[in-house]
Amino acid sequence: MKKIGFILFMATTLLIGMGSYGISEALDTAGQDRLIDVLIKKGILTEEEAVDIKKEAEALGKQNQEEIVKKIKDKGLAVPKALKGLEVGMLAYLDYSNGQKPGPDDGVSSFNEFRLTRGYLTVKKEILPWMHTRITIDTHQDDTGDYKERIKYLYAELRPSDLGLLTDMKSEIGLGHIPWLDFEEHVNPYRCQGTMAVERAGTFNSADKGVSLRGDFGGKLEDAKEKTGNHHYDGRYGSWHLGVYDGSGYHASEKNNNKVIEGRLTLRPLPDVIPGLQLSYLGLYGEGNEEALDGDYPDYEVNLGMLSYEHPWVILTAQYRQTQGNAAGKWVDAEGDALDTEGYSFFGNFRLPVFDRKLSLFARYDYFDQDKDDAIGKDADYNMFLGGLALDVYKHNLLLLAYETTDYGDDAGKKGEVPIVDNNLGDDHRIQAVWQIEF
Repeated sequence: MKKIGFILFMATTLLIGMGSYGISEALDTAGQDRLIDVLIKKGILTEEEAVDIKKEAEALGKQNQEEIVKKIKDKGLAVPKALKGLEVGMLAYLDYSNGQKPGPDDGVSSFNEFRLTRGYLTVKKEILPWMHTRITIDTHQDDTGDYKERIKYLYAELRPSDLGLLTDMKSEIGLGHIPWLDFEEHVNPYRCQGTMAVERAGTFNSADKGVSLRGDFGGKLEDAKEKTGNHHYDGRYGSWHLGVYDGSGYHASEKNNNKVIEGRLTLRPLPDVIPGLQLSYLGLYGEGNEEALDGDYPDYEVNLGMLSYEHPWVILTAQYRQTQGNAAGKWVDAEGDALDTEGYSFFGNFRLPVFDRKLSLFARYDYFDQDKDDAIGKDADYNMFLGGLALDVYKHNLLLLAYETTDYGDDAGKKGEVPIVDNNLGDDHRIQAVWQIEF
C-alpha cells in the first residue's frame, strides 16, 4: 500500500509539475525525465507506469497551453493592441556555388563564391476582418556587389464574402502577386535553388503594380495537407486569379500607357479520388515595356499550361508554354517585332523513406527556344538539367545540394537574352549548396 501511495503521489506531483507551467515545461523536461529514470532504477516505477505518466503529462500540458491561448484570444491578455493581428516573417537563401559561366565562342569563366541571393522581410497586419495589408522588403545584391533593399509587395488586401462557388476571395490593390509564380512556387518548393522555368527564361517576374482578385472553387479541400502534402491553394475544386497590371514587373518603372491582363485557372477535377491532381492554365495579354525601333511597343502574350500531381511523398509537374515577347519588351527581332518562343519543363520531387521522409530527391528539365520562328537564328534554344537532394531540417528550413548544367544552341543568347547568330556559348554548370532560412 505504501508503494502504491508513493507512486500515486509521485505521479500526481509529476503531472502537476510537467503540465502547469507552459513555457517552463520545455526547460524542465530533461530534469523530470531523469527523475523518472531514477524511480525506475529503484523499482518504484515500472517502465509501463513511466510511459503512462509521460503521456498523461503531455496531454495535460497541451490542454493547459490551449486554455492559455484561448484566454489570450478571448480577452486580449498580454497582447498590446498594436500587435493584434500582426505577423512578421523572414525568408533568406544562403548560397555557395562553384562552377563556370558561358561566354561567346565556347568561352567560359569560372566562379567560386558564397552569396546571399535573397532576403525577404514580411510584415502582415489585420486591420479589419475584411481588410488586411502586407509589405515585403527584398534585399538583393546588385551588379556592384552592394546589398540594396527594394519593395517586392506592398498592398491592401480586401476579403469579400463568398459568391456561390467562388469562395475565400482576396483582392490585392497595389504592388501584389501576379497570377502564376506564387502558385507554381507553392508546388515546386525549391525556389531557393533558382527561379521557375518561365521566370528563368526571362518572360516575367513574380510581382507587379495593379489590382487583382483571387479565390477558390467550392471551399477548401478537407485535410489538404494530409492528402496532398500542401495546404496552399487548397480549393476543393481548384483556384483562380485574375488581375490588371502595369506589366513592367516589380523592379522596373512603367514606360508605356498599356495595361496587361493576366489570369490563371486551376481545376482539381477529382478531389475525392485523386486530390493532388490539378490542371492549370495561365493567359496573359498586353504590350512589352520597352519601345521598339519603329516607335511601337512589341506584343507581350503568354499561354501556359501545367499538369501537376501532389502527394505527401511525391510531386510531379509537366509544363508547356508559348509566348510572344516578354514583360521588359526586349525580346524583339531587328525590325522590332516580338519574338515567338516555346518552352516546356518537367519537375519531380520524391521524399525518401529515411529520416522520417524529411530527405527528398529532386530533378528538373527545362527546354526553351528563344526564337521559335527562326527570325534571328535557327538554333536558338537551350536545355537545362538540374537535380539534387534537399533536407527539411525543420518547418521549411532547408539544406539543399544541387548540380545544374545547361547546353546552348549555336545561336542562343544567355538565359533572358535574345538570340545572337553564331554566338556559340560555352556550356555552363554549377555545384550548389543552399541553406534556406524561414520563419
